[in-house]
Amino acid sequence: MNILNKLEEGNIYEVLIATENGDGTLNIKPFGVKFEEQHFVLHLFPNKTLFNIKQKKSFTVYFTNDVLAYTNALFGLLDDFDKDFAVECEVENISSDQVADSYGKNIAAIITAKVIKIIEHDKTLPIINRATNHIIDLLVEFSRYSFMDVDKQTQFVEKIESTENIINKCGNKKHKKALNLIKKELKQE
Repeated sequence: MNILNKLEEGNIYEVLIATENGDGTLNIKPFGVKFEEQHFVLHLFPNKTLFNIKQKKSFTVYFTNDVLAYTNALFGLLDDFDKDFAVECEVENISSDQVADSYGKNIAAIITAKVIKIIEHDKTLPIINRATNHIIDLLVEFSRYSFMDVDKQTQFVEKIESTENIINKCGNKKHKKALNLIKKELKQE
């Protein structure tokens, strides 16, 4: 059975994207990807992942429910993580689109890639709990923190504080460690 048949068309899945740097090392960062017509579609703003994808025309999608993996990846601290399954992809198309959101207008690259190889470490998709969803939501916003005005930054800090209650109620040690890493990185910003 093809594990990709379990993905629903048009849904955005939180994953880790691995690309190869020019020196052969890996760059692994968290992103949301859509699965459409047996292809993965990424919307990326200019960053190292986009640069690497343009250079190598390939990337690997990792599905995991390891919340520390997402957090450590965003902050460049990822050593190893629980891999549920991986999908090697080859880029078929890169286009661009102007995106207007609460942070202003930006140009996003739209990358469409076909599946080359599926590496199954487990036969099931990872199950994400409520605490993991909240950490991922914070990571998405943190990745845009430098684009926020002072009011939005203040709201983000307040969101972190209110999320701590949810993490303490629904989360485990990894969720608490992930939240503490976010708070630590925020102080360094």
